[in-house]
Amino acid sequence: MDSTSDTSFDQLLVNLGDASQEKTIHHMDGETLIESGQSKTDLFVIQSGRVKITTPQGSELILTGPTIVGEQSLLTGRETNAKVQCIGNVSSTKLTPEKFWTYIQNEAKGPEILKTLNRLQSDRLRNRFHSKPYIALVAHDGRKDDLVEVANKFSDYLSRQPLLSTKHTGDRMQNDVGLNISRVVHSGPTGGDQEVGTLVVEGLVQAVLFFPDPLTAQPHFMDVGALQRVCDVCHIPMASNKGSGIHLLKSLSLSEHTSS
Repeated sequence: MDSTSDTSFDQLLVNLGDASQEKTIHHMDGETLIESGQSKTDLFVIQSGRVKITTPQGSELILTGPTIVGEQSLLTGRETNAKVQCIGNVSSTKLTPEKFWTYIQNEAKGPEILKTLNRLQSDRLRNRFHSKPYIALVAHDGRKDDLVEVANKFSDYLSRQPLLSTKHTGDRMQNDVGLNISRVVHSGPTGGDQEVGTLVVEGLVQAVLFFPDPLTAQPHFMDVGALQRVCDVCHIPMASNKGSGIHLLKSLSLSEHTSS
C-alpha cells in the first residue's frame, strides 16, 4: 500500500499498465529488479507480491503491490541509490525510459501521469512510502517475548497496519507472529532507536510500543531516553510494557472499528 493510494494513484497504475503493453513478468523470490548505482532503470509496475527496498544506510522498506518502483531514477536521470528485490513471487509489467517518455509526449493523459508520478516521488523523498503512519514495535532482548505475546493478541489488527521495527525485533515479529514489517531500521545499539525517533519527528509514526529491559544495562541508554522524550514532545502515545501495550493497541483497534 503506497503513500499515494488514492484515486489518482489507482488511475496512474492503470495508465502505466496501458502504456507498457507488455506481458506480465513473473519474478522469483530474491530476484533483483533494480541495483543500487544503476544509471538507467526501467519503471516497474508491481501488480502483486512484495518488494524490498534497501537504502544505502542499510534500512529496509517493504512495498506491497499494486505499487511502482524505479520512478526516481526515471524522473531525475540520476543513478539509483537503493536496491530493489522481490520477496516471494512477484508479478509486474515494466516500461523502459524510452517507452515511458514517448508515451508521456504523445498521449493526451501524459501530463496528468507525469504530475501524479512526480507527486509519488515527492512523497517518497519525504520518507512517505506508506499510506498511513507506522506503528513502531521495538523491544530489548529481555522483553521481546512480552512484545511477541502482545502482538499475537492483536495480530489481526496489526496485520492491517504499516509496521516499523528494528532489525532483531522485526525478525521476531515476522517469525513468531507472522507479521509483515513495512519498514525495518537498524538494531537499537547501532542507531535504530534514533531512526525511529526521526520518523516520529517527521510525523510518520502514530504510536510506539517500545519495551525496554529495566533490569539490564544498555550501551545505548541515551538513545532510549531520547526516543521517549521525542514521543512526549510530539504527543505520540508510547507503551513501555505488556500492560500498557495491550491498552494502547486495544484503543487503536477500537478507534479503527469506530471510524470504519
